[in-house]
Amino acid sequence: MKKNLLKSDFLIISLMLFSMFFGAGNFIFPPMVGKEAGENLYEAIAFFCLTAVALPVLGIAAVAKSGTLDALVKRVDRLFAPIFTISVYIIIGPLLAIPRAANMPYEVSLSPSFGDSLLFVYTAVYFIINYIICINKSTMIDTIGKWLAPIMLVLIFALFMASIINPLGELGEASGKYAISPMSSGFLDGYQTMDAMAALVFGIVVIQAMKNIGIKDNKRLANSVISSGILAGVILMSIYIILSYIGASSASRFPEAVNGANVLSLVTHYLFGFYGKFILGSIFLLACLTTTVGLIGSASEYFSSIVPKLSYKFWVFIWSFASFCMANIGLNDILNYSIPILTTFYPVSIVLILLALINNIINSSKLIYRSCVYLTLIISLAYSLEQIGIKLPVIVNIFKNIPFYDIGLGWVIPGIICFCVSYIIFILRKRGSF
Repeated sequence: MKKNLLKSDFLIISLMLFSMFFGAGNFIFPPMVGKEAGENLYEAIAFFCLTAVALPVLGIAAVAKSGTLDALVKRVDRLFAPIFTISVYIIIGPLLAIPRAANMPYEVSLSPSFGDSLLFVYTAVYFIINYIICINKSTMIDTIGKWLAPIMLVLIFALFMASIINPLGELGEASGKYAISPMSSGFLDGYQTMDAMAALVFGIVVIQAMKNIGIKDNKRLANSVISSGILAGVILMSIYIILSYIGASSASRFPEAVNGANVLSLVTHYLFGFYGKFILGSIFLLACLTTTVGLIGSASEYFSSIVPKLSYKFWVFIWSFASFCMANIGLNDILNYSIPILTTFYPVSIVLILLALINNIINSSKLIYRSCVYLTLIISLAYSLEQIGIKLPVIVNIFKNIPFYDIGLGWVIPGIICFCVSYIIFILRKRGSF
């Protein structure tokens, strides 16, 4: 057993984790934040990183401290644990995140010229590549950490340096919500990346990678995983700052840009001419590929552990094929049904992460876990149903008066109150006073 984690191994695993987090959505969000924030860029991106970087890093820490996602969610109850865990893997697996990420490079590079005519061929090739990379776990880590992630970082850095050498423009005036409240707007847009849920499942990949290189002691393992998460978070934050700066400095030159992908397309064409679309397409492809490989690998690792008779390689095939089938329904349809599902499960993931980080204080209290998690689930489910036109009049009339309910954060204040009350009861019970 290795006593120390080699710096090279640590860097490879950290780069792998960064690249698994950095999908297409993470690539296109920051430029639009920068474009709209303008002169308020620095406050906006700082608060964006609170939710887009800090939450995922805390998610990795929560899984590392708990040992596994199963061990964490079982603190709620044994019925909730398998339902929630399997749901999360399916949601950020073949149901939503994988097909959405797989479709993004096609939508950006090929769809404008070919429509959906090549989608079947593209997704077939894409998921064959995923299968080949994922089939060998040790090779998967090396492929992402040693090759794909560094190439992607070099391309993003080249884009940044080109924007410095050939300035795009000055930071302009803030617009829209970023002119009124840049900090809260950045915070909410960072929340929309929803990477905290991915952190819960990526944790198992990082833990297994650490074990494979000889880190067996639980305390050392947890510390190594957390350190890897922190470095991945620092890289992620640096890239967000770079991309938001590109968006902010290009706003006056390209005022017609309507979204982050549009900003990046116009900027790369301006900076690199004909070759810009190839650079942008390569970054998109690498960002999406590293994310989908990580999701397929983590899901296969989990399901092979709960159904040992079916091998890891079998599950890699199942997840790749299922994702291929879902990817062929098209990006717009995927996006239409993804939001209500994510807004139901994401708040629950955040609550679980926060409780896991203070578990030494609350001692895995069923009262605290159940009350906070189930209250959050009820409020977020009601909000999600309302977003797709299913209104429960009595419940909606109660919940609509909760602060921040209209922006999807109605669970926050009730969750804090619920935690305080349940924690007081927990302390009183511990003292024998209740």
